[in-house]
Amino acid sequence: MKNCIKLIVLLVVFWGCEPLDEVPFSSLAVDNLYQDEADVDAALFGVYAALNNGNNDLWYFLYTSGPGESVVVRLKGDGNQGRASSLSFQAGDALGVWWPNFYRGINRANAVIANVSLAGLDAELEEQKIAEARFARAFFYFNLVKWFGGVPLQLEETTDFSDESIKKPRSSIEEVYTVIVEDLQYAETRLPDSWNAQNLGRATSGAAKGFLGKVYLNMAGKPLEMTGMYEQAADKLQEVVDSGAYALQDDFEQIFSIDNEFNSEIIFARPNIRETGSGTVLTFFAGVPNSPFANRNGQYQFGFTQNFYDSFDEDDLRRDATLLFTYTDAMGRSVTFNDPDNPPLPFGGYNDPKGIGFGKLKDGQNDVSPFAHENDLIFMRYADVLLMLAESLNESGDSAEALPYLNQVRDRAGLEDVDTTDQGELRDFIKQERKWELAGEYTEYPDLQRWGDIESSLENNEDAAVFGTVYSPTIELLPIPQSQIDANENLVQNPGY
Repeated sequence: MKNCIKLIVLLVVFWGCEPLDEVPFSSLAVDNLYQDEADVDAALFGVYAALNNGNNDLWYFLYTSGPGESVVVRLKGDGNQGRASSLSFQAGDALGVWWPNFYRGINRANAVIANVSLAGLDAELEEQKIAEARFARAFFYFNLVKWFGGVPLQLEETTDFSDESIKKPRSSIEEVYTVIVEDLQYAETRLPDSWNAQNLGRATSGAAKGFLGKVYLNMAGKPLEMTGMYEQAADKLQEVVDSGAYALQDDFEQIFSIDNEFNSEIIFARPNIRETGSGTVLTFFAGVPNSPFANRNGQYQFGFTQNFYDSFDEDDLRRDATLLFTYTDAMGRSVTFNDPDNPPLPFGGYNDPKGIGFGKLKDGQNDVSPFAHENDLIFMRYADVLLMLAESLNESGDSAEALPYLNQVRDRAGLEDVDTTDQGELRDFIKQERKWELAGEYTEYPDLQRWGDIESSLENNEDAAVFGTVYSPTIELLPIPQSQIDANENLVQNPGY
């Protein structure tokens, strides 16, 4: 792991911990905490720390990628994982772990915004720090509104814990999106285009523009259906492309290599590190039986379906990088999915209905801890921008203009160009391309939501069939965590839960 990322994660770890030792109150006064730029940066790293919750990365995956058509889980009993992958959500499930985490990040961002002026920075630098905090706040609210719909808006630092201050009712979806847009618009014009080697992982102008384009695209889809936003999405995403700051990697598999982090395709990612024990546990949970790619051989807790594997063209260079249909295990033995001649393996073998292993997370060097894998969590990369731009243009009626961006992604995969300009046909191509290109990258459930495809997706969701999930408008959103309903009588649960 690069030294620059070590620095960032170390700071995040220290700021993210709540001290237990007694400290004189006078030393914690706000005017003592924000004395110079270093203090502001320490506070900002505390904001980023709300992303650094490696122990819960499994749940982030299972509530973003898990409900997609292609993901299945090994543990299909009546538990959190099976319910997540089958869209049989319950208010008491593990989805609740991210609500307090995101709001913790929001409050820390609010604190930076409120107090950065105390540090005496010049005006331009002060605005840059505020922009970084507002980008993070927008990122947290964007996750919350996609999962839960309207949520309480807290836009000021919490300085008291009265019911009026902390027990707020839900704002509307439109109101939450308005805040997200305003934050990202502020951030895009004030964040730097890039960071030096010691600060990789921090938000950039390109990240703000990319997420603003994604926000517009979500607003154009369900549930808001503000279709005029497709043009705004296209314009903003075009700015990311025209900046020249990003480029597709030549080798698809190398995008995800721990030896190639923050490559030309990465727009925003959470850096991880193993040496301090701070990293992601997701690689461990993704590890196939006797995996050489995860500490202690992994847990094989989720995978992809055979149908998803078969959906790829056999010449698609992404297929065998995304799905480990065949691999060599930690003992040097060849393992093939569903092969009766496989050697003895844990978890009952490598077979249906447990899924084909996830190939984008590989960290064979980790001998520290299953919780310390250093695979970065990539929240946006350039291929996603290209596909969103193609989709936005197509939905705006500019189908011919959409083709070059779709075909850039297909060309890298070794596939022939798409040439149809029929809007409906092209829409289907783009949807399928997102499923192949971005499999397991936290996009599947949000895509199904905004496309209005959750009901039709259940027909292809193998875990939904196991659980007997029947479509209801209820599952268009996750339930508000029961712990939050119990703590705040002003919160109203989503319908049907």
